[in-house]
Amino acid sequence: MTRRDGEASPPANAAPIAIVGSFSIDSVVTPDGETLPAKPGGNALWSSIGAYLAGQIPRIIARVGTDYPAHVLDRLRTAGFDLDTLIRLPRTHPVRVSYVHRPNGERIQPVPEALLAQMPPHIRAEFVDTTQKPETLVEGAPTPDDIPASWLGEVNHWHLPLLPLARHRALVDTLSRAAGMIHADCPTRQELIAAPFERLQQTLTMIDVFLPSTSDFDVFAPTLDVTQALLALRHHGAGALILKAGADGVYLLEDHSLLHLPAFPAEPIDPTGAGDAFCGGFLVARAAGASMIDAAAMGSASASFALETANPLDLLEVERAEVTARMQAIRSQVKSLPSEFLALEPGTEKIGFDTAHHAKDLHA
Repeated sequence: MTRRDGEASPPANAAPIAIVGSFSIDSVVTPDGETLPAKPGGNALWSSIGAYLAGQIPRIIARVGTDYPAHVLDRLRTAGFDLDTLIRLPRTHPVRVSYVHRPNGERIQPVPEALLAQMPPHIRAEFVDTTQKPETLVEGAPTPDDIPASWLGEVNHWHLPLLPLARHRALVDTLSRAAGMIHADCPTRQELIAAPFERLQQTLTMIDVFLPSTSDFDVFAPTLDVTQALLALRHHGAGALILKAGADGVYLLEDHSLLHLPAFPAEPIDPTGAGDAFCGGFLVARAAGASMIDAAAMGSASASFALETANPLDLLEVERAEVTARMQAIRSQVKSLPSEFLALEPGTEKIGFDTAHHAKDLHA
């Protein structure tokens, strides 16, 4: 799995993979207080580069506006990405995100007004967040009609990053009737508040691997611990599960086996995109026939590099040998966890907590 002419080469036995998500323009305050306005981002971009780190260039479906930075797309093409299937919108780019990353790992979105007021006007003007405007945000999310019909019989593994709930459901429904396996991140968290598992249940049974993050539960079910979150998902129809837990590593549930993989001891600069990079690395490894454990280790390796940069394009220069070394280090530390409570089949018992009661109201 070495590079050829600056490009990622497919792993042995790799099948076509595709990522259907969003590109964004991100403005971020890093854990050390640095402001990074208008940088390239988006779950489709980060997960695609996570796949590149793992050795394969994915097909991409995403939407871009008239002002999406041309140099970003040019750099991706130079690295070997085929961007002919990007959908060009006749408007400014609709997906713009602002974050504050706190030193304790907390992420605040959008950036609070009090912090914006402290920024110079030219920087403050870039800190736009459209995620609170569903009618705008959805314009940047692909629909099933955006996917070339031929791909439905060609792509072996699909990844759906975070998407608005209606788009997530429509894409899962379409891809469940296609040839490939479906990997999916959690849909938009705010749309799950009050009844998260009931709203997820519609698609969980159609998804082959579900890959949420503990940060998702921080929004819609903040009182649940890792085991409760996994149990709730399992009882609402989920099969194989990957729970990304930031600095606490990754939890993997397959059948009745619960495993933990530690996070690689990276030196974080900006955590934005690390979870998406994980999904890209995981996708490549699974398409190449790797086990869930090995794929999770590859995903964690990709995520560790994402933590160490503020610009996803920088990761196009990472050497494959470095990624492999980190993957092997993570894989050597996998631990099996007690999982007797997970032995029940989905739906056989009621969950012993009230997710609606505990859901966090972000607007309070």
